[in-house]
Amino acid sequence: MAFLIYNLVLAISSPVIALFILHRVLVSGKSRKAWRQQLGGVALPAQLDGMERVWIHAVSVGESVASATVISELKEMLPEVGVVVSTTTETGQEMARKSIGDADAFVFYPFDILPAVWRSLRCVRPAVFASTDTEIWPNFRHIARRMGVRNAIINGTVSDKTIRGAARAPWIYKWTLSNIDRFCMQTQADADRIISLGAAPGRVIVTGNCKADQCGDPLGEAEKARIRSWFKLPEGARVFVAGSTNPGEDEPVLDAYIAARRSHPELRLVIAPRQIERREEIASLARERELTCGWRSEPESITGDEDVFILDTFGELASAYAIGDVTFVGGSLIPKGCHSILQPIAQGKPVFFGPYTFKAKDLVSQARAAGVGFEVQDGADLGRQIDGMLGDRAALEDVRARCERLMRENEGAAKRTAEALVELYNERGR
Repeated sequence: MAFLIYNLVLAISSPVIALFILHRVLVSGKSRKAWRQQLGGVALPAQLDGMERVWIHAVSVGESVASATVISELKEMLPEVGVVVSTTTETGQEMARKSIGDADAFVFYPFDILPAVWRSLRCVRPAVFASTDTEIWPNFRHIARRMGVRNAIINGTVSDKTIRGAARAPWIYKWTLSNIDRFCMQTQADADRIISLGAAPGRVIVTGNCKADQCGDPLGEAEKARIRSWFKLPEGARVFVAGSTNPGEDEPVLDAYIAARRSHPELRLVIAPRQIERREEIASLARERELTCGWRSEPESITGDEDVFILDTFGELASAYAIGDVTFVGGSLIPKGCHSILQPIAQGKPVFFGPYTFKAKDLVSQARAAGVGFEVQDGADLGRQIDGMLGDRAALEDVRARCERLMRENEGAAKRTAEALVELYNERGR
């Protein structure tokens, strides 16, 4: 009955759906390259002929990166199986192709209308289908189950927004979740929430956050000393590291630094812009505030007496977090969605972020619950909070221990998730 009602609603809404698809193709351009596959016109490379397949759908750009660790583990456990990765957006696919080296094919996920879903599944013919996060797509799950495909959600979270949405149409969730064989959730709270939405308790397990497996161990003292030498930091200098800042965030970060430095004159700022070509722009903003600057890419520009060090090099931010006493992650004071907060947490550092965290909601939720992530509203709020944190050595040590515990709890999440998918693969046909 739920299947009929859902598709009746889609049929009634078909003119609107058609306009939506046309807008994505012709106006916004978001489906200009993808629309044929999103309508079911998928073609796989010949190398997958005759192979059993596992289909992994990465819901977002961030989940594409998280999927990489799961797929690596899966390919070790099932080397004979082909892995097909899908994304919804062209940006997501671009990131997936860069970050998932073990995938055998990349496709676009179909619109949740019956012809598109049927054609896609008939082409890919997966033994197991798994999607990250908690996007459910009712028709896809229903048709996949009818075709004998084992279904899973991996790296699953359930946000407040999902709970509110489910309250408006609980029957859709209960029907869709009944077609899913395994729910690999990040935390026990997520597990409890998915059960409250209708998932069978026996199908729900807690595997942890797969993104945590991408980070290494905290750097040792010798390595930290080497990184401090990049900036010729004097003994006793404390450091505020602001990573992945975007236009519109450098000013509040600089103002927060100035505010915190009134109580902590030994404090220095390392700022790593998301776009390293903006270094001159940031230096100009600093000079307007009577701050001196040095550039990591030009060691001769650094004497150690500078107020601000601009990290204008690739691949060094994760290490730089290790020398921070406090940290901030950009993309969060502007509506960009927040960049990864895992790198500072992996180094045992308190991480501050703005209110725009929709692209990192799972990690932000875990960090806040663990007492290692702290939301700020603007530069003034950031200045107050880092000032308070710097003035409390016991709090910093407590955060370090909490970070270690959070990373330990999530360690091995990708392997546990891959094992759950292998279990489903071995159950196929039963």
